[in-house]
Amino acid sequence: MSRRFADKVLVVSGGGHGIGRATAERIGAEGARVAVLDLRRAAAEETVELLERAHVEAAAFEADCADPGTVESTIAAVLERFGRIDVLHSNAGVLLPASAADQSVETWDRSFEVNVRAYFLLARAVLPGMLERGSGAIIATASTSGVVGEAGLAAYCASKAAVINLTRQMAVDYAGSGVRVNCVCPGWIDTGFNDPVLADVSDEELAELVDTFVPLKRQGRPEEIAACVAFLASDDASLVNGHALVADGALTAM
Repeated sequence: MSRRFADKVLVVSGGGHGIGRATAERIGAEGARVAVLDLRRAAAEETVELLERAHVEAAAFEADCADPGTVESTIAAVLERFGRIDVLHSNAGVLLPASAADQSVETWDRSFEVNVRAYFLLARAVLPGMLERGSGAIIATASTSGVVGEAGLAAYCASKAAVINLTRQMAVDYAGSGVRVNCVCPGWIDTGFNDPVLADVSDEELAELVDTFVPLKRQGRPEEIAACVAFLASDDASLVNGHALVADGALTAM
C-alpha cells in the first residue's frame, strides 16, 4: 500500500459503516490520521477500533452533520485533536424512497438536509483552513441517481443531482486556491444503505435484478468506492476538479 496520505488528516462523515468506513480504512492505510463522524457514536467507535487495530491514528465524533451548530463544534474538535484537515469525504446520506406524488414534505426536507445541506455545512467548515494553506481535497458521495432518473426516488434523485452540481460550483470557485472538489457516483453497492428499497426483495430477486440491469453482473463493494475516493483525494488526481466519477459497473451506460 502506498503512503499517499502520510501526515494528512481525513474527515469522513457517515464513517460508521459502508462506504464511509471503507474510505476511512483505505485512506488510513495510506498514512492518514482519521476523524470518523457519524450520527451513531457506537458505529463511529467501531470504525475507530478497526483503524486502531491496523495502527491508524483515529478518533470518533458523534455528529448530526445536517445541524449547523453541531458541524461547527465538531470540526473545531477535530482541529483541536488533529491540528488540520486535508481531506473531507462528505459521505453521510439518507435514502427515503417515494414518487413525487407520494413523497411527504418531511421526507423531502430530510433528504435535502442530510444529502445536500450537510455537504454544504461540512465544506464550509473545512474550507477556511484549506484555503489558508492553499491545499485540500473535498469529495462527496453522490449517486448514479443524481445522473439519471430512477423510479420511486424523487427526493433522493433530486438531492443527489444537487450534490453533483454543488461539487461543480465549488470546484469553479476554489480552483485557483489549491482546493479541489469532486464527487463519486456509486451505482448498486452491497451495503445496508439500500435496505429501504430492498426490504421486500429476496436474495434471488435481487440477483436477477443485478443480472438484468448491471452489465458487470454484480453489485459493487464499499472498498471499490473507497478506492475511487482515495484517488480523487490524492495528488494522482491533481488535474481532476469538478468531476462526478461514476462507478457503477456500466449501469448508467445502458
